[in-house]
Amino acid sequence: MDRNILLDLIPAYALGALDPDERTEVEAFLATDEEARTLLAEYQAFTDSLVLTTPARRAPAHLNADLRQRLAASRPQPAAVPKPEPTLVPPAAATPAPARPALQRRRPTWVPYVAAAAMIALVFAAVLLLRSKPAPPDDPAQRYEWIMSQDNIRHIPIAASDPSPNTEGELVLTADGQYGVIEVWQLPPIQTDQTFQLWLIDDQGAHSGGLLEFPQTQGPNYINVPLTKPADDYKAIGVSIEPSGGSPKADGPSGPRIFGISVSA
Repeated sequence: MDRNILLDLIPAYALGALDPDERTEVEAFLATDEEARTLLAEYQAFTDSLVLTTPARRAPAHLNADLRQRLAASRPQPAAVPKPEPTLVPPAAATPAPARPALQRRRPTWVPYVAAAAMIALVFAAVLLLRSKPAPPDDPAQRYEWIMSQDNIRHIPIAASDPSPNTEGELVLTADGQYGVIEVWQLPPIQTDQTFQLWLIDDQGAHSGGLLEFPQTQGPNYINVPLTKPADDYKAIGVSIEPSGGSPKADGPSGPRIFGISVSA
């Protein structure tokens, strides 16, 4: 088989898509050709990387047989040659049959499709990597800046309560409602045995979002909102003043509300 055809068969060999005769010829070729072995190593590394980017699935039992049937159907069939009528030739006039020329193997028509499929898979993997978003930072101030750099974010202002009429700020949410941070200014002073507590309210009631510590009452201060579901599934978010260990009530605040945020559109 021509060397160029053997080189063209190496991608299919790396994918295990050759018939036994082709595989035997390619393996004999690999044993004697350094360039072919280098090319095979490159294709094997490429196919291994594709396996790592896609979830493993068991192939259907019929896949191998279907592939071979389609390859066989795509190969050109030799044209029918009419059988000559027998003629009587005297023994002395008989001449030896000419040597049959070596069969020229045609380049398989499916080889370009194997390369095209590999290229499509590579482009698809690259698109997935480009579209994947990095995780937001844990620090509340940095996460606030991260959200502010996104497109189509939501801004919901704080509604201050009577104990702290000067408190102001806003809740910023990513467009998908998965991440939110509150920026707040002018918090009221509290006693050493008191703390601030965050609350998230949904159809089932109020749930604690954790106890809060702020480095300064004037601000700005930032609060990561621990959203366990999209923001629109909540009715409101608020902050109250509680004893140092948090509200003694399991279903909501016990102290004065500092501010609230109406989340539902």
